[in-house]
Amino acid sequence: MTVAELLPAARWPEFLPSTPPGVWVPDPLGPGYEYQTLDFGSDAEGPLVATLVRYAPSGWFRKLGRRAKGVVLSVHGWSDYFYNRELAEFWHHRGYHFYALDLRHHGRSLRKEHELPGYISALEDLDLELDASLGILQREHPELPVVAQGHSMGGLILSLWISRTSPNIKGLVLNAPWLEFQGTAFLRVPINGLMEAMSRSNPRRKVLANQFDHYWQSLSDQASGQWDIHPIWRPTLAFPTTAGWLHTILKGHAQVARGLNLSLPILILTSKTSHFSTSYSEQMQHTDSVIDVTQTRLRALKLGSFVTLSELDGAMHDVFTSAEPARATAFRDLNLWLKMLDC
Repeated sequence: MTVAELLPAARWPEFLPSTPPGVWVPDPLGPGYEYQTLDFGSDAEGPLVATLVRYAPSGWFRKLGRRAKGVVLSVHGWSDYFYNRELAEFWHHRGYHFYALDLRHHGRSLRKEHELPGYISALEDLDLELDASLGILQREHPELPVVAQGHSMGGLILSLWISRTSPNIKGLVLNAPWLEFQGTAFLRVPINGLMEAMSRSNPRRKVLANQFDHYWQSLSDQASGQWDIHPIWRPTLAFPTTAGWLHTILKGHAQVARGLNLSLPILILTSKTSHFSTSYSEQMQHTDSVIDVTQTRLRALKLGSFVTLSELDGAMHDVFTSAEPARATAFRDLNLWLKMLDC
């Protein structure tokens, strides 16, 4: 079956059914993809679940066999989920077993009871699903090293998780990680104080702010992009911003600014330039329209002692969804970095 013959994301279920504990079932991404639900009971939003996806094509273990070099755990960004088949298949052909985590209240982990998609009031709460996912990877591949990969907010989450819990991770790949609030601590500090005050009375309170569909337009094949994305899991406008969520993100940015002292090799991939505007423009197909890449690269040096920076001309916010030739350059640089890691 070709990708063109796969069911479009708009025809996927709005909410995926949960799986029995420990059971892999076919994923809507199509042949070779499976998912299982990680059930942690409930929280204030309703069912508290995360979802682990793996790429397991026919004969996958035999094909990799003794040639397998490692395992990848990938984490998406804010208001997002895992959908990039090309990324999974790159890692597989490179000799890595690929897994992706849809965090609680995101993507495959959304449930109809969730009134605030994406809501989280403390980033350390996500240790629950990160630890559980790592445990599954280590049980399924006990002899192989693990590489973590995160995009945008997922890059922030993984960096802080590794700093906080010291999991057995060999390397960290960060795709346009969200390491600072729109590029400056001068805004972060006062806004964080305001969000902290609001959170004390009502952390679920929505923060009124202008919302734009620029990134969705640059991404979706229903607009100017190239990607078939789920209309609820990667909506036109991002999930609602709440005081509690924004406060915990800004606290994470402050931790990065103080320095994390990570000792593992880290690869940072970003677009060469950012472009912000109140209206969509074609320029957003070739620049980062979400984060300030210059400040991100500066903050990246606060992560640890072994940081490699890749600056990609013509890349979008998610460098692995960019148009060619920027996407090919991103995969080239990741491949070069992995050759160093595999030594």
